[in-house]
Amino acid sequence: MFTIKHEKEFIFIEKKSKFITRTKFIKSENDAATFIKCIKESEKGAVHNCYALRLFDKNRKMVIEKKSDDGEPSGTAGNPMLAVLSGDNIVNILAVTTRYFGGIKLGTGGLVSAYKKGVSEAVKLSEIIEFIDFEIVAVKIPVNEVKHFEYLLSKENIKTIEKVFGIDIIFKIELNVLKQVIFEKIVNQINGRII
Repeated sequence: MFTIKHEKEFIFIEKKSKFITRTKFIKSENDAATFIKCIKESEKGAVHNCYALRLFDKNRKMVIEKKSDDGEPSGTAGNPMLAVLSGDNIVNILAVTTRYFGGIKLGTGGLVSAYKKGVSEAVKLSEIIEFIDFEIVAVKIPVNEVKHFEYLLSKENIKTIEKVFGIDIIFKIELNVLKQVIFEKIVNQINGRII
């Protein structure tokens, strides 16, 4: 699976209609809904704001896909947009294409081609990278091991999100699932405990 490194937009004109395709990295369907709402509010003169999204659900170990033609003829916008994303196996992405109608009808083939082109070009600009799933892990560390623990984390490029001080210190860690075994060894080495 892959995802995007940058959020980008690609603008082009097709038979006087203006198409603006934007990519957005998302972690939830709520992220997608918020972004779509923002686009609709900022692009008030647009006739259509079509979208496609693919989201990896780590709990169910599956990819959620959604799409919308937003008033375009059925199957001419959302389907071709989603086909680009699924064809490249991109997840945690939302692509929204805004269309300003230029007065010339494109026909179903022209619409499919335009929406596919917008997403393809925007994705190229966004730079596809390998998708690595992260999870937040809490770990309890003895006070006398904190510096050693932080050193071992930095050596493995594991990111600390938060530290809570008490009798023991609780670290909240953003853990790449591919580094889970290494992380568990570090925790055992310093007599910590994942909570």
